Amino acid sequence: MKVLLLGATGMLGQSILKESRLRNIEIYGVARADSDLNLDILDDKDLVKAVLDVYPDVIINAAALVNLAECENDPGLAYRINARPVSILAKLAATTNAYLVQVSTDHYYQKNGAEKHTEDHPITLVNEYARSKYVGEMFALTAPRHLILRTNIVGFRNKTGSPTFVEWVIESLQQKKQICLFNDFYTSSISVSQFSKVLFDLIEKGTIGILNVASREVSSKKTFIEQMARKFGFSLDCAENGSLHMNSNFARADSLGLDVSNSEKILGYRLPELKDVIEDLFNEYRGK
Repeated sequence: MKVLLLGATGMLGQSILKESRLRNIEIYGVARADSDLNLDILDDKDLVKAVLDVYPDVIINAAALVNLAECENDPGLAYRINARPVSILAKLAATTNAYLVQVSTDHYYQKNGAEKHTEDHPITLVNEYARSKYVGEMFALTAPRHLILRTNIVGFRNKTGSPTFVEWVIESLQQKKQICLFNDFYTSSISVSQFSKVLFDLIEKGTIGILNVASREVSSKKTFIEQMARKFGFSLDCAENGSLHMNSNFARADSLGLDVSNSEKILGYRLPELKDVIEDLFNEYRGK
């Protein structure tokens, strides 16, 4: 199996590369720099050339603009990164008979607490990030063989000046910076290493359609950070409770829990619970 991975230097991309090497999969990373193929996915000609040069069996698109404020401030850029390249990839997948995997999002649900949302649950597009990612899903559906994965991933990127959520929490607690525990923001986060394993298991089964891949347990960000602090041995003296919406200048999805029962049926095993996700993050942190 030959794989072309877009977004290879991002948090998820790094993990996918690591997992592919463990499985002895031939993989070619695409990013703006420091990758096997260096290009900007906004450049149509370079994107087409990369796919045709590699001629992969599988195309994994893990490239995205995930900063909500940047998407809101420049909807055009959000579309050009999160959606439009997927239309080109889908057409190329059809031409080359490749299997297209689109990594999507869970930012589609609001105001229903810790509910677990199935793949068929009605979607609410509350901001430009959600809109652009949903359009990306629609483009991916035009590929004859497609897999769209809705998820909420957490992990480490190891990039100075651009911390991930987990890296931000660790730094804040280590340095005793004030941190807000959102008790009205629910997710079913899964670590990038756990997600990457599931990703390749699904690819090997030739899975088609839209699937939720996440923790089987929904928790508030408050609970997530509290369990992280307990496992990592950090004090929460600098933490305070608060609302996700109290200082926001735009609408945010706040009920991001995903029902993963369909994925579990296909995979034949249970996806991780919150304690498993925290344990995986701790082991990676300890191994640095």
